[in-house]
Amino acid sequence: MIKISKAFLVPALLLGLSSVREVRAEAPYRLGVVLVVDQFRADYLMRFKDRLKKSGPSGGGFRFLMEKGAYFPLADHGLLQNMTGPGHATILSGSYPYRNLISQNNWYDRELGRDQYCVQDDAHKVIGSEGVVTVARSGISPRNFNATTVGDELKNVNRPSRVVSVALKDRASVLLGGKRPDAALWFHDKTCQWVSSEYYLKTLPGYVVKRNEALKADAGRTFDFASLKGVKQCSKQALQTPWGVEETFRMALAAMEEFKLGRGKDVDLLLVSLSSHDYLGHHFGPNHPNLEEMTLAEDKLIADFFAAISAKVPGGMKDVFIVLTGDHGIPPARIPDDYALGERIPENELPDLVEKVMTESFGKPKGGHWVDAIPEFQLYLNRAAMKSAGITPRDALKPLREALLKERYVDQVWARDEILFDRKIPPGEYGVVADRTLSTRSGDILIVLKPFFQSDAYPLTHMTMYSYDRYVPLVFYGKTFRPGVYRQIVNIVDIAPTLTQVLGVIPPAQSEGRVLTEILR
Repeated sequence: MIKISKAFLVPALLLGLSSVREVRAEAPYRLGVVLVVDQFRADYLMRFKDRLKKSGPSGGGFRFLMEKGAYFPLADHGLLQNMTGPGHATILSGSYPYRNLISQNNWYDRELGRDQYCVQDDAHKVIGSEGVVTVARSGISPRNFNATTVGDELKNVNRPSRVVSVALKDRASVLLGGKRPDAALWFHDKTCQWVSSEYYLKTLPGYVVKRNEALKADAGRTFDFASLKGVKQCSKQALQTPWGVEETFRMALAAMEEFKLGRGKDVDLLLVSLSSHDYLGHHFGPNHPNLEEMTLAEDKLIADFFAAISAKVPGGMKDVFIVLTGDHGIPPARIPDDYALGERIPENELPDLVEKVMTESFGKPKGGHWVDAIPEFQLYLNRAAMKSAGITPRDALKPLREALLKERYVDQVWARDEILFDRKIPPGEYGVVADRTLSTRSGDILIVLKPFFQSDAYPLTHMTMYSYDRYVPLVFYGKTFRPGVYRQIVNIVDIAPTLTQVLGVIPPAQSEGRVLTEILR
């Protein structure tokens, strides 16, 4: 046995401790920008490429990213129901809903006996320029989001990174920002102001109040966009135009200046979602000329946004990385008003049908109803009535499946528990997307529509697993990424582990994507 003298050991330990310093590789970037275009279907960039702004010495918009970045024309969200909440929750967490628990924009909370919005949190009120703002959902925070994000992981290892998230939609800003952003801001259309939540801060900071005052002064002015005439600033219709995009970028640049993003000791993140594309798309569909004009307007505004960023970051764009993607797509539509190849299905038809089938099969329900809610074709059954009748959702599946599959618009009917707990996974792609999407928050019975059929909640809406709803473009721009067009289909969950690999931190806690090594220098 080798013996070490205590006289030697103590000084050696002290010497070692005194020489310990935090060692960190220099960050390859000063600023990272993640840009999400809401409802940006994969084919937009391909269809409109010839009309997009050409790249110049000072950069550009979409075409600049396509030509100078690593461009994947097809990136797959791959969810059972592709929509804003689940899409934004996936992008920077690298996780699917069965882990992050954001499987829908809204679900029925069985414990509370009410509808639950994905970022609703009654404990954290929404605050505006004059204090608490009255909103239908009471409060907002990431409490329901069971995951961390790229920004959170930078914070979790005590990196001095600043993280700011901005979008017109609250769920977009909150779910991109994660648990620990320095600011998360969104737009309150009824009062025409930028707001946040008590989860992040107690009062709205001065730079946001200043922007709100400018908005108030300009409210009521009108403008035209494409086929929309006499649009009033600050109106809901204005949010469906490039005015909403421009306003989002104004707020993002104001926050960038406030936090000195890109000028600190480590990489900062500016996370921006452009909600206006979605607002317009729901009303006109992807084939309407208004959507082409919106894409071209976004192209110019994005080029201006990048130019402003380049001027603010000491090293310009060489010290900036950019990720561009979408949160979901949209079904095809004809012009002008034949909105779908299939049909729009009234969701209010379903409760009566389900009540009839359940009563015929199991008798009258305790409490007078079998159905608690059917948000987005997920059926939540009355648990008290089920218990009283001595049945489970699995028992209800057989008669409901038999009846629903006779409907012209229904493709598949499953019980959540047979997949989630019994592990009876449907074959093929249905099983893949169901298994990664369902959680304990999901409905008891899942109704999958046939292609091109949809809810009548909007003139046109997205909520399926089909290609038009799940595929979006994906671009990585920056000195660590190899430019080129990559034709393979990749997954949106690959974004987070790829970025954390470049930035030198572990992937987010629930991440399960892969590092896109083919694009890394």
